[in-house]
Amino acid sequence: MTQSSEERWLSTTPDRISYLRADSTGWLLEQDNASVRYFALRDLLECPPKDPEVLDAKLRIGASEQVTKIFLKQKPDGHWERPEEPYQPKYKASYWQVMLLGMLGLDKSDERVRSAINHIFSFQHEEGGFAQYGAEGARAEYDYVSHRASRYGKTILSFRPWAEKELHDSQMSCLTGNVSLALIRLGYSRDARLRKALNWLVKVQNLDGGWLCPYWGAHIHDKHGCFMGTITPLHAFAEYPKKYRTPGMQKAIETGVEFLLMHRLFKADNHGFKVIKPSWLTLSFPQFFYDILRALLVVTSLGYAADERIDDALKEILHRQNEKGRWAVEATLAGRLQTTLEKQGRPSKWITLDALRVIKNVVKERGQLNTGGGGSEP
Repeated sequence: MTQSSEERWLSTTPDRISYLRADSTGWLLEQDNASVRYFALRDLLECPPKDPEVLDAKLRIGASEQVTKIFLKQKPDGHWERPEEPYQPKYKASYWQVMLLGMLGLDKSDERVRSAINHIFSFQHEEGGFAQYGAEGARAEYDYVSHRASRYGKTILSFRPWAEKELHDSQMSCLTGNVSLALIRLGYSRDARLRKALNWLVKVQNLDGGWLCPYWGAHIHDKHGCFMGTITPLHAFAEYPKKYRTPGMQKAIETGVEFLLMHRLFKADNHGFKVIKPSWLTLSFPQFFYDILRALLVVTSLGYAADERIDDALKEILHRQNEKGRWAVEATLAGRLQTTLEKQGRPSKWITLDALRVIKNVVKERGQLNTGGGGSEP
């Protein structure tokens, strides 16, 4: 007899119900969101890749309304918006679309994805990091900067040395982490260019285990890692196949996770563990930024679900679920994306999916936990 989806979910995490007010698995498996259905089948129910339901859901992603809208805005050579600037305008340019396509479950079997990635790789610096723009974008920026300087009677370097430094310095750890994560999701794990980006992230890691944008002028005197700069490299390493990880990558994971854990994922370690930024408690999608749910997902995926230093963040998440065992999206980029993904304030299949992924990881590592976040109100 074939197991129901709920029975399969229960069998893979038998203690998970102690964390939930209700089971939302059936809701995630509905046909209206092919991407969430695919990930729920794969990650929650652990269906094999060739399971007919998995294959059907995967096939439907490329033709979904949201994916169709994104690709309708794609230009023939693979870019979105301006070809010379993959980062700006924010959330509509090429980098952001590639990140979204990875989140939605596309891969390089789609010719439109391959075209986009070919364009994206042209902005990878020879060191390995991804820069905000390439040579053409640097020229436009140079013209603006030099014109501004001349107004104040100042001079700047000639274009070539200026551009070389600008392109080098515009490599960002947060951007490179997010782009690397997208590349992994889109099927480029074996690509030498991706490996180069990951090795660059290892190279520029901070001494405290976190990451900063290493060449950015505003960070020259900073010594404390940036949470946004840290979560994206760790997320990329979390989804990079273990068999490809180098000893350097593994060390970067260990020290990076410790940086987050020493802060309980959202608290100041040397100021009485006060909340660092209230915005980190806001659950958002798309998952471009830092928040406690993303931090929990990454840390527990990397094997640290049994560490009690995640418990404060876990309680915050568990207390947010409604009576149906669902979570709302509390912040979106509505109107700033190429397509609308979810409506702010409403129950979110994406947030709920990630919450259940975290719960599964925790249960797998340590079973039940007295968090006060299950069937009763906090």
